[in-house]
Amino acid sequence: MQKKAIVIGIGNPNFKDDGVGYKIVEQLEGLVDTVCLLNTDLKVIDVMLGYDVAVIVDGVKVGVEPGTIVEIDPFKTFDKVYASGTHSLTVFEVIRIGYQVFQEEMPKEIKIIGVEVEDIDTLDRDCSPKVKAAIPKVVEIIKEYLGLI
Repeated sequence: MQKKAIVIGIGNPNFKDDGVGYKIVEQLEGLVDTVCLLNTDLKVIDVMLGYDVAVIVDGVKVGVEPGTIVEIDPFKTFDKVYASGTHSLTVFEVIRIGYQVFQEEMPKEIKIIGVEVEDIDTLDRDCSPKVKAAIPKVVEIIKEYLGLI
């Protein structure tokens, strides 16, 4: 039996690399359930309830080369990892709250895939070249992880 999966893109598509999560989700529409959110507030919990697997994609800043793909274990604490843009809660805090409140309804598997951002301040709907180049690679990682290829 195929697991029920959702891919959640986080970020603002109007601020250059902050829109990388949106761009990745656009490539997966029609293949798997998808949703895009502007930030990592409690809506993240709402959209993942009832799914077996959730993949969250976002721009991150961990201090590596822009465009680098970073897979993050949401069940560990990363003090130096934070989502780009104006997110109100970290994705780690949101997941922790979800499991405390809705333990049985939360996905049993959660994968976070981040792309190191270069510019999240410029008002532009196109990602910087290095971040843009990572998008098809992340799409393939997600397809493989979810058994879509």
